[in-house]
Amino acid sequence: MSGMSLVSVIIPTHSGSENICRAVDSILAQTYENVEAIVVDDNGRGTEEQLKTQKEIEKYKDEPKVKYIMHEVNKNGSAARNTGIRASQGDYIAFLDDDDAFHPDNIEKHLALLTKLPEDYGLTYCGFINIIPGMKDEIIHPSQEGDVLFDFLVRKMRVGTSLILMKREVIDYVKEWDESFRRHQDWEFLARVLQRYKMGRVDNVGISKYITGRHNAKQPDVFMKNRIHFLEKMKPIIEQFEKKKQKKIYDVHYSHIGLEYFKAKKILKSIQWALKTSNPFGVFLGYFVSGLNYLKKRVKSVIK
Repeated sequence: MSGMSLVSVIIPTHSGSENICRAVDSILAQTYENVEAIVVDDNGRGTEEQLKTQKEIEKYKDEPKVKYIMHEVNKNGSAARNTGIRASQGDYIAFLDDDDAFHPDNIEKHLALLTKLPEDYGLTYCGFINIIPGMKDEIIHPSQEGDVLFDFLVRKMRVGTSLILMKREVIDYVKEWDESFRRHQDWEFLARVLQRYKMGRVDNVGISKYITGRHNAKQPDVFMKNRIHFLEKMKPIIEQFEKKKQKKIYDVHYSHIGLEYFKAKKILKSIQWALKTSNPFGVFLGYFVSGLNYLKKRVKSVIK
């Protein structure tokens, strides 16, 4: 492996002991061999999940490519990623959620593209398979590339933590993940990255994402607070766009909040959020369409 750049893959874990080895094994199985897997246990020392996680990780005690770091107390996913960054040695950094898994050629494909792109490209992202219990698997292919900040903010792109590989210099620029976030910390982090760097598109399905909903907001009020916190943090970035684009960004996120209230059958609240957008009728109609599409996916899965 002499001369090969080291790739550090950071895995924050919380309540993920059942799947953590699947994530780690997917890193060790990479066709690109010069990797290190850094597992950051954010359960808190001595908790039931911490002890379970440590027991699972014990199988790697003689594997030099795997590091296990434990937080004394639970902090959050952003703090765990920051801990992992500080412990990493790689020329390139990747992140992997504890319930996701890399496909064997994932890192190799990322590096093949990123090392050939112009210097203003700081990262790449790939496609993925969404695996949701009770529903048909969904394959998402990467779409846009280059200067994609606006498309990212209006959610035209499906880009998440596990899908990216970035140069070390990107981390040196953005410094750390924002630890004030409980949700959408990956959106906030990536928005700051995309403000400075272009992003390349790896034409490859490189990740399996296992969607369990264990970290999702269970109540629409919590969902709303998380999304508003994101928008407030994003305000300096959003205001760099022209007014028309600013409005489009807020329209998208306000409509998402309204949809959560609609799904919870809090119709008045959903209407209130639809009215905050520039096309309330279209947004509210979209709530019904989203519901129908969800039911169709469930039906197709049952038939299959």
